[in-house]
Parts: sequence; structure tokens; C-alpha cells
Amino acid sequence: MRDTTCLERLSLALRTALACLIVSLTTLYGPKPLKNLATFPAFSYLTTILIWLSDAEPTYGEVLKCCVDVSYATFQTSAIVLVSVLVVGPASLGISLVAPVAVAVASFIVAFPASTSLLTKRIAFGQIVVVYVTFVVFNGEVAHVFMLPVHVAASTALGAIASLLAVLLPFPRLAHSQMTKGCKLYAENALERLNLFVEVMMARDNTTAQVLITKAASLSAAARHTLKSIKIHHERLAWERPDTRFLRKKQKHQGEKLQATEFLMRGMEIALGSRSSFPLDMSRDELTHLLEAPRAHIASESAPTLKPEDKLKWCPEPDSLSPAALPVCFFKYCVELFRGDVSSLRQDSTRVEQERLSTTKRVLEFLSVWMAKERFVFAFKCSISLGLAVLFGILNNKKNGYWSGLTVAISLVSGRQATLTVANSRLQGTAMGSVYGLLCCAVFQRLEEFRFLPLLPWIAITVFMRHSKVYGQPGGVTASIAALLILGRRNYGAPTDFAITRIVEASIGLLCFVFGEVLVTPARASSLARAELSHCLDALVDCVGSLVLCSEQKNMPLSDLRRKQEKLSSHVEALERLTSEALTEPNIPFLKPLNAVSYKKVLVSFSKVSDLCLYVCDGLTNLSGAYPWENITHDLKFFQEKLHSSVKCLEEITSTKTQARLQKQKRKICHDVEAGTASNDNNSNMELGPSQDDAERFSVSFVKLLKEETEKTSVNTAEEVVKNETTLCLSSLGFCISRLMQETICIMTEVTHTT
Repeated sequence: MRDTTCLERLSLALRTALACLIVSLTTLYGPKPLKNLATFPAFSYLTTILIWLSDAEPTYGEVLKCCVDVSYATFQTSAIVLVSVLVVGPASLGISLVAPVAVAVASFIVAFPASTSLLTKRIAFGQIVVVYVTFVVFNGEVAHVFMLPVHVAASTALGAIASLLAVLLPFPRLAHSQMTKGCKLYAENALERLNLFVEVMMARDNTTAQVLITKAASLSAAARHTLKSIKIHHERLAWERPDTRFLRKKQKHQGEKLQATEFLMRGMEIALGSRSSFPLDMSRDELTHLLEAPRAHIASESAPTLKPEDKLKWCPEPDSLSPAALPVCFFKYCVELFRGDVSSLRQDSTRVEQERLSTTKRVLEFLSVWMAKERFVFAFKCSISLGLAVLFGILNNKKNGYWSGLTVAISLVSGRQATLTVANSRLQGTAMGSVYGLLCCAVFQRLEEFRFLPLLPWIAITVFMRHSKVYGQPGGVTASIAALLILGRRNYGAPTDFAITRIVEASIGLLCFVFGEVLVTPARASSLARAELSHCLDALVDCVGSLVLCSEQKNMPLSDLRRKQEKLSSHVEALERLTSEALTEPNIPFLKPLNAVSYKKVLVSFSKVSDLCLYVCDGLTNLSGAYPWENITHDLKFFQEKLHSSVKCLEEITSTKTQARLQKQKRKICHDVEAGTASNDNNSNMELGPSQDDAERFSVSFVKLLKEETEKTSVNTAEEVVKNETTLCLSSLGFCISRLMQETICIMTEVTHTT
């Protein structure tokens, strides 16, 4: 898999270099009329790099969409510039204090609409900076005022056309082929994990089993990345083949099949990770036969057609049932699900979303106001950052005032980002690219005509930099642009002076970029992550409460539990995003950094809880009829009360500001021992929060219920089959709820230590 990834990135590097080579040859050696029309080769390079390096895996459909976005950005800029020239006049726009105001107003107009993509906004920002700074450079005395937007548009079109040619030559890079490769890669990954599962169950001791489970977890992370890539390429099919909109049902079925397959694979992994002793009392041949259905499902294009008599005729004996046997039952339950229509496992969540549409319509007005506020904040940030960057850039160096504004133009995003980390990566990339350009200029001092050749290996290097954790996309983009501006152009003066001037201008732009980001979003990611953790805990309490309601009320619809699971999943995704951003923040004195180890453990547990809620929903759906839940409902309700009390206690403790108030709050929430209220059995447990004893108590109660169901006699073979299926389903349900309680206890333990 790693070799495949390296080859894919090398292919992208070669295509990116080809696009830059087309621009370089056109601007340096192309026809004179074309060179006179595209008078801003720097912006041609910038357009090419934004198209190829802003996206992780560009294909023909994505590049074609980018060309449409670039065209729309050019239309926007041309209209704004023409109106400003007619209203204000070119002479006024040439004043050093008027041009930044014009840039700020135009940037606000471009940034406010929500329908345009980020690439459209960035290209439009760059074009606005180029046009208005050009007015300042020539003091408003531009020879052909209305031809200036044409020159900018031609330079932009050159970069877009070069990108389109690079994605088509020597053969098209299609999203459909990338999807096919991704599906094949995922199948290989899943089969390898199945082989690891066999080795885990045959492991001679627990240590060996844990090593193999860790290896399977790393493969699972790679599988999630592959599924994400497949989903991205699927969305681009409509740009390559408009007729695919009529085939969406089939393609959606394929995507649902892969997601459901991964859903069951994660369940099997959770089951093996919960097993306390190895090896299992099964031979290798039995294990091979057990995993026959998953292998057939993964290897085939369609669902495996197994006969009903091929189903596993397995039912645990009442004497062998114990809490330690529940993980094996859940593992076999997941295997049994592979024998049916896997893609239908999570279709109920789609129906839940449809049920929520009516609720969404009720709050549409509120959401519209909120979205307008978000758009206004983003537009204000862009306006302030670009206006200040152009102002200070012109004041520092009038002739090279472009680069401060262009640095901000390619850095702005609509959401949050690690501001200081991004600024640091962009500055380092600019410095590295400039130094590389200067070294190549010194080497090719007497061969100026061939000075563009060293660009090709550098562009390839920046593509790999774009995927690195150190530099990322910001560093890769700026490193490539910095070298292109030095080696890919002529008649801009001494390379050394230009490199120094551009680094200074880029620093000015990055300072304005940081100022704009801090002005609009002053909260640190670590503070937001702590707040989001509180939301996750509240959503977790809601999930447990919904699970208690499902056990108390017979024939209760599971839509409430699914909605609570979706809410938890969305909060977990937000927590993961904020945590990854917080870990890249620099440590600031007097501010508490985020506990990376604890938050990563909490995220893993939250993800398992989210999956386990779906397994519980599926298990309850498969169970038909009513069962005596009274014995386990009491344990679940007791667990919920202790969890709710513990979460409330943590929230109130963390909201205190001083140590004295903290001690007072603790005495208020957790009853004073000397008052005699902490010596009771239930109250003391509730104040201490949920413990492993609660999960064990539930497992024992559930196994007792399971034995009662298993010991029921059967009259005929049909009832025996139903009894086996019910027992297996009940066993997996008991495991899921017990495991959910254990993961919840792990979360509370980590959060308590962190607090």
C-alpha cells in the first residue's frame, strides 16, 4: 500500500511539473502575440499551483471543475474592476491609500457569496491584488485601462489550460479509474485484516495477540483513508461523465457496500480487542470456514450467494455462556451479517435523515441568519487582511507590492485553521523556494535559456512536501511558487534582490494574515477542543439515556437512538478536528496546553461508542418479539444516573475560576464525608462515577437472561433455527452494551484525570 501511494504521488508530481513546464515554455518561448497578451506569467504559475497542489488527488473531473471556477473568478474580477474604473477613475485608483480600500471592498464582495468555491475566491483575490497594485505602480497612468483585466484574464487562462493539458497527457487521470484502484486497494486491505484476525484467534498467548491487533488497527486506519479517497473521487464523476447522474443508484449502492463492509470489519476488530484470553478453542480449518462469507463478500463484485443451509449452525451451550464468551458471540454475529445484504445495514439512518427534514425546515430562518453571519465574518476577515497587506506592501516597496497581497490571497480559508502553523509553513516554504532558485541561478549563470530546467525536480519535491506533516499544503504551495517566480520568468531584475524583497513582502502579508485570523477567531483551538469535549459528554449521556428508554419500553422505535448517535458522531468529528489543530499550536507561556495522549485515547473511545450504538440499533432491529429486560434495565438505569451525575460534576468543577471556589463546589456536589451522606452504598457510587463493577454487573445479569432464553426447549427444527439466531443476536447485543459501558468508563477516567 505504501508503494502504491508513493507511485501515485510521483505521478502527480510529474503532471504538476508538466503543467508548469507548459506555462514556462509558453511565456518564455511562445508566440509574441501570446506573450504580449499574458503579461503576468507569475499569476499563470500561481493558478497552476493552486489547481494542482490545493487538492490532494486531482483528476480530470476536478481539474475541469477548477477551470470553471477560475473562469467564474475571472468574470467576477473583470466586472468589479470595470465598475470601479468607471466610478472612481484610474487616476484615483493609482493613489497609494485608495488602492488598498478598493482591494478591501472588492474582496468583501467576492468573499461574501456562499455559492462560490474556495478556489474561485482565491483566484479572484489574486486578480484583484494584481489589478489594483498595477494601478499604483503606474500611478494610475495605464496605457490601456480596459485591457488590464484582459491581460490578467489571459494569464489566468494560461495556467488553467496548462493544468487541463497536464491531466490529459499522456493519458487522462480519471476519477473512475482512481475509484477502481481504491476499491481494489480496500479489498486487499480487508483480506489482509481477515488473515490477521485468524492469526489473532490462533495466537499462542495474549502478548502476541495484542501485537497482531495493533497491526490490524493500523490497517484499519489505512482503510478509512482509502474509503475517504473513494468518496471524494465518486463526487467528481459527474464532471467527467454527465450521464453518471442517471447511474447514481448503482454507484451509491457500491459506496454503501464498502461503508457497511468497513462497519462490520470494525465490529470484528472490537470483538477481538475485548477478548481477554487467547487462543480460541477452534482449529484453523474451523476459522477458515467461519470467515468464508466475509472473504466471498470482499472478493466479489456483488453480494455472495450462499445457500441457507450454508449458514453457521452454531449455538452456545447454556453451561458455556459467560461474560468472557460474549466477544466471540459478537464476532460470529458480524460474520453472519456478511451473509445477507450488507448494504442495507445502515439504510435506516438515511430514513432518519429524511424524517429530520421537516425539523430542518422549521429552523431554516434561523440557519439562514446564522449562515449570513458566518459569511459576513469571513468576508470581513478577507477584506481586512487583504487591505492591510496591500497597504503595507505598497508602503514598503511600491514596485513589488503585489507579493504581500498575493501571499494573503492564497492563505485565506472560510473555516478555522492553525494560523500560526500555517504562517510558519508558508514562510519556510517561501524561504526554501527562494534559496533553491538563487542556487540554480548561480549554477546556470551562463545558461540563462535553460534556467527553467531545475524547476522540474523541485516541483516534484514540493508535491511530496505537500503531503508531509512538517510543511503540508501551505509549505508545498509557497515553496513551488517561490522557485517558479525566480526561475520561470525574465526581466525582473537581480534574482538576489528580488528574492530578498519577496521574502520581506511575504512576511508582511503573513503578519496581516495572522492579524485578520486572530481578530475574527481569537479563541485557541485547545480551548474550543475542551468545550467540544463537554458537548461530546452530553451527547454520550443522551445516547445512554436513549438506550435505557429502548430497554424500558417495548416495541419502541429506534429513531431516537439513531438521532442521538448521529449527534454524538458529529461532535466526535468536531472534537477530532479541533484536537488535531490544537496539537499543532505552539506552546504559549501561562496557557495550559492540550493533553495529547488523553485526548487521543478519548477520541478512540468515543469512536467505538458511536459504532457500538449502531450495532445496538441493528441488534434490536433484528430481534423480534418482547424479551424480559427487567433484570438488565435496572443496571442500565443505575449506570445512566451515575454517568449523568459524574458528567454534571465535571462540568461544574471545570467552570470554576479560583481554587477556593473549586473546593466549595466540590463540597456542594460531592457530599461531605463528615456529614454522613457519603457512606451510603448507592450515593457513594454515584458520586464516584461509573466503574468497571457496573459493566461487570450488567454482563452477569445479561448472561443470566441469555441462559434463560437458551434453555427453552424447541419443538421442531424451524424453532431451533430461530432460537439459534435469537441467541446469537442477544449475545452480540449484550456484548455491545457491556462494551459501550466499558468505553464510557474509560472516557470518564481520562476526562477526570485531565480535569
